[in-house]
Amino acid sequence: MSQTSVPPGMVKSTSFGNRRTSVRYRCAPATIGKVVSAGDNELQVACIIDLSLTGIGMQVSRPIAAGHLIAVAIKSNDGTKTFDLSANVVHCNSVPHDEWYLGCRLTTPLTPEDLDNLL
Repeated sequence: MSQTSVPPGMVKSTSFGNRRTSVRYRCAPATIGKVVSAGDNELQVACIIDLSLTGIGMQVSRPIAAGHLIAVAIKSNDGTKTFDLSANVVHCNSVPHDEWYLGCRLTTPLTPEDLDNLL
């Protein structure tokens, strides 16, 4: 077995801890949103997985690259109000069944009341 020396700075340190600034809450299983990427203006239906005051996680059918600005429309849990949210894609990961998980940072944080209305 040989050892290879790697120069300092060549290996990116990976932390597997939770780096989120606020707690994420799971959404109801059938929480649907509509997503439009500022880059292509194509509408996608999204399954909203989780929400926090500062972020949103969702599953979509087409990838959207990290760094893209998106608009997300989600109805309140009682269906009486639509929330139009703006977010930046932080990461986009492949998930089973040819779908993609987007982790996004909201450009304007939700209020606790708005978060309650969406969960």
